[in-house]
Amino acid sequence: MSEQVAAPPAPPAPPAPESEQQPAAPSAPTGGRSRIGTVLGVVVLVFGVLVALTVTAVLTRGVGPLAGLLGGDGTADAKAGDCVGELPRVAGTGAKSVEDGRLVPCTSARAAYAVVGRVDDAAAARNQSAVACEPHFRPGDDAYVLYRVGDDGEGYLLCLVRKANGR
Repeated sequence: MSEQVAAPPAPPAPPAPESEQQPAAPSAPTGGRSRIGTVLGVVVLVFGVLVALTVTAVLTRGVGPLAGLLGGDGTADAKAGDCVGELPRVAGTGAKSVEDGRLVPCTSARAAYAVVGRVDDAAAARNQSAVACEPHFRPGDDAYVLYRVGDDGEGYLLCLVRKANGR
């Protein structure tokens, strides 16, 4: 009868000298963040802070193109040479309430009025007096006055002419 017996294991090889050893392969991160993940996290955080600051500025100061949508005064920064979008038409000395007056680029098809003057006079704005705008108008102008009085009592007049007047 014959038996098969496994050969005894070979003795372990002696360790190689340090100069011949291969460097260990870099190991994958275990549980910690990678450098890319950290940088990406910082970028997302900075972006979030910038968005929050922008939204705060728009809501509190009415700055930028979204100001009107969020309740800001869309003509607060208007000056002579700027343009305003379409407003409700009025005839003669009539008046209509306007909540959505907006500055628009003068080259835009939405530009309906040219600002020919601005008068910072809260009393004239409260009294809806167009007298302060008269020096800004020319004979034959299709002239309009936009009155604004803020919650703080400050006010101004915008002296407007239809863009069709060529101004």
